[in-house]
Amino acid sequence: MGIFGLYFLVFFSLLSQSNPWNRLPTTRILSRKDVSHIVLEARTDHVRVTLLVSERFPYNYKANSFPFFFRMEDEKKAKELATQLDTYLDSGKSFTITLSGSEVTSLIWGEP
Repeated sequence: MGIFGLYFLVFFSLLSQSNPWNRLPTTRILSRKDVSHIVLEARTDHVRVTLLVSERFPYNYKANSFPFFFRMEDEKKAKELATQLDTYLDSGKSFTITLSGSEVTSLIWGEP
């Protein structure tokens, strides 16, 4: 990579709004480019709103996908959350989630 590559990496990470190196591994910032699908899943004791998230990679066949889910108590609230997430992502904004495994424990509209 060399000294020029390291300088390039540090310079552009300082210009970004949120430095990914300063975030915890359980914190993710998601935008429409990251979220490919929003899925409603019915479980025996709850309903899930699942975000299918793909890592951005120059070649899609090498990208990894991850399901992150919100646990909801009924279908009405799950549908409202899915609609709200879809509308927010379509506006071009991003949001921040905190994870416990694959479950989303907190949601912050916008970047921290």
